[in-house]
Amino acid sequence: MADFVIRVLKWLAALVTAYFILFALLFLMLIGIGIAFQPTPVTIEPNSVLVMDLGFNLTDRPETDDPAALIADALEGSISQTASLRQVINTLESASNDPDIHGLLIKGNLQTGSYGTSFAALREFRQAVLDFGKKKPVWSVLKWDTLRDYYLKSAATEVITDSHGMVDFRGLRAERLYLGEAFERIGIDVQVEAVGEFKTAGESFQQASMSEAEKEQLADLIDDLWEAIVGDIAASRGVEVATLNAVAEEELFNTGKENLRNHLVDTILSEDQLIEYLVGKVGFDGEGETFRQFDFQDYRNLSDPMAGLMDFDLGNNKVAILYVQGLILDGKSGDGIAGATTINKQLRKLRNDDSVKAVVLRVNSPGGSSTASYRIAREIELTNEEKPVVVSMGTIAASGGYMISAVGDYIFAESTTITGSIGVVSMLWNVEELADKLSLHFEGVETHPFAGSFSLARAKTDEELRQIRAMGEETYDEFLQIVAVNRGITRNDLLPLAQGRVWSGTAAVESKLADEIGGLKSAVQRAADLAGIGDGFDVIERPRPLTLEEKIEEMLTGGSMTLARPAPRGQLGIMLSDIEKEVQRLASLNDPRGLYTVVPYNLRIY
Repeated sequence: MADFVIRVLKWLAALVTAYFILFALLFLMLIGIGIAFQPTPVTIEPNSVLVMDLGFNLTDRPETDDPAALIADALEGSISQTASLRQVINTLESASNDPDIHGLLIKGNLQTGSYGTSFAALREFRQAVLDFGKKKPVWSVLKWDTLRDYYLKSAATEVITDSHGMVDFRGLRAERLYLGEAFERIGIDVQVEAVGEFKTAGESFQQASMSEAEKEQLADLIDDLWEAIVGDIAASRGVEVATLNAVAEEELFNTGKENLRNHLVDTILSEDQLIEYLVGKVGFDGEGETFRQFDFQDYRNLSDPMAGLMDFDLGNNKVAILYVQGLILDGKSGDGIAGATTINKQLRKLRNDDSVKAVVLRVNSPGGSSTASYRIAREIELTNEEKPVVVSMGTIAASGGYMISAVGDYIFAESTTITGSIGVVSMLWNVEELADKLSLHFEGVETHPFAGSFSLARAKTDEELRQIRAMGEETYDEFLQIVAVNRGITRNDLLPLAQGRVWSGTAAVESKLADEIGGLKSAVQRAADLAGIGDGFDVIERPRPLTLEEKIEEMLTGGSMTLARPAPRGQLGIMLSDIEKEVQRLASLNDPRGLYTVVPYNLRIY
């Protein structure tokens, strides 16, 4: 017996030792990665140009730096860059007041991913560039630029290109992938019940082409977005909107001299000429063999190295930004998922924290589960009873995303925000024909007629569809009531704005679905004003970036151990990625009633 006990103790000791060694190795690996990518301490020389390379994905919320993704990227030799909207704006504001910074140079191309680098976020980014330009010179350099790149760079005080520089200025296209005919061929049937003429989220699973209602609303939407984009560019460049529209209508490719002739740029300089030009402005850097300069990312780290990590040391007057990003579903938040459980837990914490005087809800969501959306809306209402809640709409705040926005005290939207879509849709799947083709057979027994109503094995009966439709109409009425009461719009006035139709931020403000055109910065200040704390406040963000200890804990517990894959490239890669994402999103839908307040998943605007 004694020998057995000794063997067990030895085994336990060996196990504990092995776990300790594994933990130590992982800890050292993470520290090594952190040291490897830690920026070298540097100082700013007087009269330096701040150089911003746009090779990052502009996100709403601060990234949490998933340790597994960092390791995967390091092994592949590529570290993806992200920067949150607030980080960029704060850094530009700090640099504009820094006596050592002479001006700003913007170069490179923006990256896109998930909900990042939207026109809505870029508009606020662009305003920060314009504000910088009121104090100091801003130069931007074009090489091969998308509309997003040019939209931002056109805010510079001087836009420069070389003779081969190109700008994609062809206008906007709204596109959806229609799977209905493909599903029919392979034997998948989708029964769609939509409440609202323009509630078209399910049509791409049932049809082979776009409905007239969808064409109408998307045409109006992209016209509004284009008008906002080209209006901002025209104001910055000092040209007529009609001139820019003529460029979009007549030119497939816009190269150096054409860009100059069309007033898209100010100067044509080769790279060596550009360096010589800037050396003349700020002086020569002998070590780098170029003009005196400082990197924007290094400046961001230098000016605010602990942003978001140390908010427990802040004062008693806080404005909290809560990010609601992704498909709204029950459960916890995750990549591309705004989980009601996670969001409501954060709302309760913020509501009960006396140091938090107001909350800003930054919404970037196409909606999702109607049940989850209602639960979040209820928690926002309770929070609103205790302290102001101001909403800032990002890229998209539609359907369920609009429902949770409507209960706020005040709503800001960018002119390019996609919002509205007050409607309900249910999508009921049936793979009976596909199963038959594969010689797969569903068999079962049930106690009552409706026990198998949500089985994939058969189509829904007329009576089942009638009851589902009735529940959808009831949900739609509740949605209308929430908006009517909170937005102060009569039901009769609201009905033409509903029907599942999407609107631009500009149209939403005109119709009182939102209050004002503005971004996150404006929403934070309005929240502080409503709370009566003026300018004497600190800002905290939820979710915030993880500390080193939290990253290690998450890594060891497998909280986010997923290896990142490179973003798809080329049109074919993007299409295949869209199909994959579509399947993943469909698999994640979890509303217990099968009712969704959601806009079309695979809508792409470019």
